[in-house]
Amino acid sequence: RQRQMCIRDRPDVDDGEIVAVLIDDEATLKRVYKEKDSLILQAENPKYAPIVCTAESYVECRIMGKAIAFQSDVV
Repeated sequence: RQRQMCIRDRPDVDDGEIVAVLIDDEATLKRVYKEKDSLILQAENPKYAPIVCTAESYVECRIMGKAIAFQSDVV
């Protein structure tokens, strides 16, 4: 199964955009929403709960860039 991603190095993104984010040393794609003192990272799959990143949380997250394209083979 092959996957290809194109990420634009852009750490500041708009609400609702899909970003490549590093969460505790693991890279993933999530839709990002900004709130006053937190980032809400939402998976496209509704089975997964949102991840909330705050200064007080134990989850370390860093936006690496905006997802420009994603392609995966369907089997």
